[in-house]
Amino acid sequence: MIQRVQSLFLLVAAVAAIVVLFIPIGNIIDSTGFCLYQYDAFSLKKEGVGVLSTLYIALLWGVSAILSLVTIFMFKNRPRQVMMNGINMLVMLAALVTMLYIYPNLVFEKRQIVTSTSMLEFNRLVLISLVPAVSLYLANMFIKKDEKKVRAADRLR
Repeated sequence: MIQRVQSLFLLVAAVAAIVVLFIPIGNIIDSTGFCLYQYDAFSLKKEGVGVLSTLYIALLWGVSAILSLVTIFMFKNRPRQVMMNGINMLVMLAALVTMLYIYPNLVFEKRQIVTSTSMLEFNRLVLISLVPAVSLYLANMFIKKDEKKVRAADRLR
C-alpha cells in the first residue's frame, strides 16, 4: 500500500535527488578568492555561460529520482522493491562518485580548469546528496520488516 512508511522514505529520496539537480555543487576559485567557474549538475559555467557539460551527473540523479518514484508503486512485490532500491543505490553511488571525484579530479584537471593556482570549493548544500542514500536505506529496512511480518503471518495460517 502506498501509505506505508517506506513509501514516504522513497518519496523523500526522489525529492532530494531532484533537489540535488538544481543546487550548485561548488565554485572554482583562484588564490585570491575570486570565483572563476560555477559547477552544477548540468554544466560548468564561467560568468553564466556554459563552458563544459556535466550532464552525466544530472542524468544519474534524474534516473535515481525516477527509480525511487517507480519503486513506490511496486508495493505489491516487496522483493522487487528491495532489488530496485539496490539498483538505485548503485546509480546514486555512481552519481556521487561522478559528482565529487571524476569531474573535479580527472576532467577539470585534464582540461586545465583546476590548476595549481585554483581550487574547487564545494558548496555546503552538496550534503543534501546524502539524504537520498539514507532514505533508501531506511526504506529498504522497512520493506524487509514488512516482508518478515507477511512471512510470519503466512506461516501461522
